[in-house]
Amino acid sequence: MESLSHLTPIDREILNKSWGIVSKDMQQVAVNIFQMIFEQAPDAKLMFSFMMKDYKEDKKSNEFIFHAVRFLQVIESTMSHLDDPSQLDAVFLNLGKIHAKHEEQLGFSAHYWSVFKECVLFHFRKAMKSHNKFSRFTKHKEMSFAEIDSAIILWREVLRFIIDRMKVGYCESGAIRKSNKQAINGQHSISGEDSGVSFSVETKQDLTQALRRRELSIIVPEYFICRRKSDVEISDHSSSPST
Repeated sequence: MESLSHLTPIDREILNKSWGIVSKDMQQVAVNIFQMIFEQAPDAKLMFSFMMKDYKEDKKSNEFIFHAVRFLQVIESTMSHLDDPSQLDAVFLNLGKIHAKHEEQLGFSAHYWSVFKECVLFHFRKAMKSHNKFSRFTKHKEMSFAEIDSAIILWREVLRFIIDRMKVGYCESGAIRKSNKQAINGQHSISGEDSGVSFSVETKQDLTQALRRRELSIIVPEYFICRRKSDVEISDHSSSPST
């Protein structure tokens, strides 16, 4: 089982010191991370209906901030139980199950976790560097470059632990859902054979969707393709000479 038992007292000291800096402005750091995730993985916006609007607005909605902060609250809970993170197993497993459900209903992809990890590390480092600049004019103690580098290495371990624990619930729930879906498909297929139909209704729908995806793009979500087409049409219309 994954754990953080290999962390030394010095490791924990560096983590706590860096978290003390990051958490001072947790909301802003969370918003920055959340926005960067959508910049690095634009298709992730499809999981959030409110993200269909321009997420680059300077003033973020309360809903945007709420979802952003929830990302860091998981890390905050881990830091509160750094000596025995196994106490959070139920939380991590449940989060994994929730993401498995999102995969089926909202298009969540496991690679988003890797994007999340890299965005967190980027903004944690940025926060620590900003703290050092501010500390020159205050009595706050700076973090040395070596400490910042060490903190990033340690945070990568902590994030890996969190993601690995969530993946357990994610895979377990995904396996159950897949098994249930296969059972339902099997029932549909039997029903189809009895009536002389070779495909179940669900299989026909999947085939139709697959053909449509191939016409547009196999990789880029349909929303972005359609939006691009709409933008081009608007651009062409605006650039055409008026009569």
